[in-house]
Order: sequence, then C-alpha cells, then structure tokens
Amino acid sequence: MKKQPDHNRITLLVVREAGRPVRQLQLSKPLALVLPAAAALSLSSLVTSMHFHASRSISELEAEAAALSLTNLRMEMKVADKDKALLQLRSQVTELSEEADQIKEKLKSVSELEQQLQSLIDKDSSAASGSKEETSATKSSAPAGKLPIVSAAAAATALHSLTGIPSSPPVVVSSVSAIPPLSAVHFRLDAMPATFGSTVTPQVGGEYIAVYQNDPLELVRETKDDYEEIRSMLDEMMSSITSTITEAQEANTAKANLQAKKARAEKARLAPAVIWPTHSKVITSSFGYRSDPFNGVSAYHSGIDIAGSIGDPIYAAMDGVVTSAEQMGARGKYIILQHDNGLETWYMHLNTMLVAPGTKVSKGQKIALLGNTGRSTGPHLHFQVVKQNKPVNPLGYVQP
Repeated sequence: MKKQPDHNRITLLVVREAGRPVRQLQLSKPLALVLPAAAALSLSSLVTSMHFHASRSISELEAEAAALSLTNLRMEMKVADKDKALLQLRSQVTELSEEADQIKEKLKSVSELEQQLQSLIDKDSSAASGSKEETSATKSSAPAGKLPIVSAAAAATALHSLTGIPSSPPVVVSSVSAIPPLSAVHFRLDAMPATFGSTVTPQVGGEYIAVYQNDPLELVRETKDDYEEIRSMLDEMMSSITSTITEAQEANTAKANLQAKKARAEKARLAPAVIWPTHSKVITSSFGYRSDPFNGVSAYHSGIDIAGSIGDPIYAAMDGVVTSAEQMGARGKYIILQHDNGLETWYMHLNTMLVAPGTKVSKGQKIALLGNTGRSTGPHLHFQVVKQNKPVNPLGYVQP
C-alpha cells in the first residue's frame, strides 16, 4: 500500500559538495515558520541595540565637543584680557617715557639756574666780608623749629649736592634767601651707606606686607606717582632757585634788603609746622620696598625707622588729637595722631605711652618713650605719615 504524504511537515534538501549525497531534513511546518521569525527578531534586536549605543556615543561626543568649545571660549577671553592689559601697559610705559623726558628737561633748567646763581655769586664776591656778619646775625636770630636763612654759598652747595654739577668755591653774598639744605631724596640716598658703614646692628621693624609681582600695571602706576613726586620736587627747587636769584639781584639796595627780609619772615610764618619726632637722626630703614629683616623676602615698608635707645623721648610732629594709643601685634605699643591738615602720624614700637585717646597734643609735646615692642629687631621708632588712608614718604614733610 502506498504511503500518503504528510502535509504538516516540510522537507529541506541540503546539497553538499560534489560526490557527496544529498541530505534531507524534515521539519514540522510550525517550526519552519518560527525559525525565520526568530532570526528576523534577533537581527532586529541587534540593529536596535547598535542604534542605541551609537546614539549614546554621539551624545557623549557632542557633550565633549560642547565642553571643549566652552574651554576654548574661556581661553580666548583670557587672551583678549591679556592683550588689553598689554596694550594698557604699553600706553603706561609710553607715558612714563614722556615723564622721564620732561624730568630731564627740568634738570637742564635747574642746571642753567645754578649757573646763573653761581655767576651772581662771583659778581658779588667783593661784598663778601660785610655780608658774612649780616648772614651770621640773621641765622642766629632764626626761630627754633624753622628753616634758617642761609647764604648764597650755602644755596650753591646744596644745589651742587642735589644736581651733581660742580660749582666754584663758595662766596658769601648778602641777603640771599634760603634753599633747603638737602632734599628728601638726597637724604634717603645718603642715609643707608652711612648706616651700612657703621658697626651698629640695624634697628628696623614693622608689619610684614608681601610683594606680589602679578600686577605690572600697579607697579607702573606707582612708578608714575614717583615721577610725579620728583617733578613736583624739581618744580619746587626751580621756584626756590629762581626766587633766590631774584632776591640776590635786588639785594644791592637797602629797599631790596628790607623787602627780602619781610618776604623771608612771611615765608617762615606760613611754613608747615612739622618737627622731627626724636633726638636721634639715624634712619636705619627708609620708606618703600625693602628686604624684610625677619624672613629676607621682598616687602613694603610703610614708614621710616629711626634708631635710638629705650626710654628716649618721642615728640608729636604736629598739633593734633590722639585717636589711638594701644598695643597690637607687629606694631607693639603705638600711637596715632590726627591733624587738622588731613594727615595722620603714626608712632610704633614704643616702650611707654604718655597720652590717651582723645587727648589734644601740641607740636613738640612728649607723647611716648622709645622702645622695642612688637615686630622689631632693636630699639627704634617706626614713624609713619598717612594721607587719605594711604602711607606716604615722611621725608616729604619733615627732615632730620
């Protein structure tokens, strides 16, 4: 009897290499349908997984690209800021160069005035013997605390010490107004070599203020301020020399002598009443940048240090009111005076304070005794002048 075909099964013929028999595989119809569906589902799942990972990788790459773009933008902003600061610095340096040229021109003018003064001295040398007695009498009658009236010879000597221009031997001339003996700058240059040449241990101190070199514009501004101060001093010097020459030319008549005497008296009356705060004149540390005495690094010194002995009297430089009289850290025992002209004077490292806050003091009044308290290497006075809440060079207001 012939076998009936099974319609629920599917026969697959597998044809192999030549010479090998054909192989038959019989599968049920449901299984034959499931296998392709499973294969298609697997492929679909694989494609979906690959698409998901690709999308995730693309998102991460886009985030990294955005971060790099932001970093690049910040770097461009920094470069732009640096370029702006560099342009500003170049502009400031150009201005400083112009200031230096102006100062050179003023120095030339000072030299010409000095030559005129020396010529006038040589011209009036015949009157030296009579003028010497008059000059000595005038100098001895000068009030205490004021600048004495000096001869033209002293003026020429002072001018030579400031400008370095040689002058002929001094000749005394009558009724020539005063020129300050030494400027603050010249005194500061001469004070330190004298100190280094001695065997006395430097007596310095003060608060530690670190120097940061990351702001060249600030250094340029400070240098510009120094140039402005020098130019102001030169203007004052030129004015003083010009006034001296004018008065010397008018000193040949009795009327000119009388007018010059009245002018000097009025100038002395209106001069700033500022005195040196100690008996000692030895400055062991000047105003400005220096090497810190404790750690040896560069630091800013906001006043001047005046050497002395413990117990030496300290005097008020001007009339004023005591705003602080206390002890604190690096300052040790210190006193602050407020003055009518808007200035403040500070006195640090004291041994004893003789005034209390709120006390009114007069110029020359003893307010404390010199000491060695606070951040100090030896007995001395730290004297400081503050103008509009900023320390300024005390030698611009008072000289030893």
